[in-house]
Amino acid sequence: MASVWEHIHTYMFIFVYILTIVGTVFGERFFQYRDHRDQRMYERDSNTLQVHNKLEAEQLLEKYGYLHCQIRDRHKRSFFPDFFSEGGSKTRHDFQNGNLQPCTRRAVRKAIRDYQKKYNLPETGVLDRQTKKLMSTSRCGNSDEEEKTVNKVTDRTSTTNDILSDKFSIKNSDITSFSKTDIDQFKSRPWKRSVSNSNIMNVISGAQTRASSSLSNRRKYIEDTIERIKREDTNTKLNKVLHIKKRSVKTVFENIVNDTMVNKASPLEGQKFEKQVINWRLLSGGYSSRIPVEDQRATLDLAFRMWSEVIPLEFVEETSGDISNVDIEVAFGTGAHQNCKRDFDGNGGEVAHSFSTGNMHFDDDEYFKTMRSFTPDGIYLLRVAVHEIGHVLGLLHTNKKYSIMYAIYEKENSGPDFELGWEDRKAVQQVYGVCKGRFTTVFDWVRKNEKGSFIFNTYFFRGNHYWMYENHSNRTRYGDPLYVTSEWRGVPDEPDGYAQVFYITDNIVVDDAYFFKGENVYKYDSENDNVYEGWPKKIADVFTGKDGQAAIPNDLDTVFFDMRDKNIYFFKNDMVYVYDPKVPKESQGCCVRTNKIVDEFPSVEDSTEPLPTNFDAVYYSYVDESMYFIKDEDVWKNVAFHPRQKHIKNGVKYIGKWFDIWFDICDVTTHSTHLFDFQKHT
Repeated sequence: MASVWEHIHTYMFIFVYILTIVGTVFGERFFQYRDHRDQRMYERDSNTLQVHNKLEAEQLLEKYGYLHCQIRDRHKRSFFPDFFSEGGSKTRHDFQNGNLQPCTRRAVRKAIRDYQKKYNLPETGVLDRQTKKLMSTSRCGNSDEEEKTVNKVTDRTSTTNDILSDKFSIKNSDITSFSKTDIDQFKSRPWKRSVSNSNIMNVISGAQTRASSSLSNRRKYIEDTIERIKREDTNTKLNKVLHIKKRSVKTVFENIVNDTMVNKASPLEGQKFEKQVINWRLLSGGYSSRIPVEDQRATLDLAFRMWSEVIPLEFVEETSGDISNVDIEVAFGTGAHQNCKRDFDGNGGEVAHSFSTGNMHFDDDEYFKTMRSFTPDGIYLLRVAVHEIGHVLGLLHTNKKYSIMYAIYEKENSGPDFELGWEDRKAVQQVYGVCKGRFTTVFDWVRKNEKGSFIFNTYFFRGNHYWMYENHSNRTRYGDPLYVTSEWRGVPDEPDGYAQVFYITDNIVVDDAYFFKGENVYKYDSENDNVYEGWPKKIADVFTGKDGQAAIPNDLDTVFFDMRDKNIYFFKNDMVYVYDPKVPKESQGCCVRTNKIVDEFPSVEDSTEPLPTNFDAVYYSYVDESMYFIKDEDVWKNVAFHPRQKHIKNGVKYIGKWFDIWFDICDVTTHSTHLFDFQKHT
């Protein structure tokens, strides 16, 4: 009998030993895929944060700034680690010194109501199932507690110092901080850009053509950035810092200097960053263990670009050099990480947090997915990154679900095609200003689509690049600006003007598009999208003089085709040359008349600014059916103009700045692939 028990003990020892060895060798979980997606269901089942009871709810309410008292059983906090930071509602000093009173039932009910109000739930003050479910949802780790906000903007004509306050934090939910004009203009159009990559509207029948979606362009941008990162293309970094002539868009501060001659040495109040180029770095010791490094960097690059599309800041990735020169540090981590005062809580719950010092941290226990992920599960890193950058720029949480600053990462609003809402855009622009600058030329390009219908888009040219403007959503196409020479084949940089001669005579449709530069004119083939063979030609040879008169001059300021009389108007200095292209070739010549601009286009009595000379562009908008004069950042409108006038009338009125009419035309750094195209063409 003893021998039997000895054998049993021996077998048990061997069994335990084998288990120990197996546990040592095979104890780490096996991941078949690099992004660990084969384990995501296990992680969510075992680690997802759940608020089951009132104690856990109180801990969450304390963490996110709703409770300012001593909660019960404070040290039994398995779900929420200590959360003391510069942005927290309470400090370690408060608790150590016993400065906080115990939470009363009334205080807890009020905190629950405040939370329910913040996230648009019925304000019962009761911890019901719906409230607990929302509390258990993944979210940003920053506090919801409102801080000091910027002064309210009550009028678009307010000065910059009126718009900006002494504190950069912004409460997005404060709709009243925008003028009625702002609200009407934005709410009359969808806040989200359509899936169409371009504003293609039919001039005649209203039909639309197919175009690439912004999501497709976004994915293409990610792929191109990843390829650039893999190549370690040094030209790209030069392009980011040096190209587009150091961003011709001005900062608010620079414009105040130019307009009011304030002391440039004085920093502008209200700005978190008081410089135009902002450096960021994904720390080498803070890479995610779940996502390829190039995917992490490409996603962050795109997230920064999305903010750069609406404010005059340029974000540049710095991968080397002194870390003290980096403005924004980004890192992934788990639990206690990066010497941070805030610990992450594992999978679920808090997914990221950020600081006003410029640090952004992402919980690497989360299942983040990128634009290249092939699974419906997880949270898009791009969505989280754009939100956290918003905090670094000074934005606070909002209760608007469609806003990027909504703290809860709900699946329905967190897809890869999300956009910055109009409130997000206006809020951040209150701090950093809007994009400004002057244009080389502006025009609507009319052409036929594959169905034979006439379509058009609006184009803004500046220097060697251009934007296509989506009139239906009042902003530029995603991915712009692009380079002129790579997209408009044969057209030179900085064209002086553009005119599309468009009329019907003897049942023949005349559609001749011309670009002008110096002494040359380029006839553009809209159907094949390139300059015609044999062009450019001399302006004097194409638009000749007659009866001994001089031809159209070179180095024009701008050109305009007037559909009312079907004449071409050439502007130079204070003169306008009216040319009739409809008469037989042998009878053509300059000019129908030559006139002073102020006589041809007189100002109306109530215009606050007279019409100047040397225009940058004279532009007809098919959307507004209006004629505009643009010089520098100022716009005049021909208020007497109507495209179907039988008796031509002109009356010009100053209407303000172009950036109050057309929004978010920003000199975003162009992608490296376009730099390559640009170099090929030059």
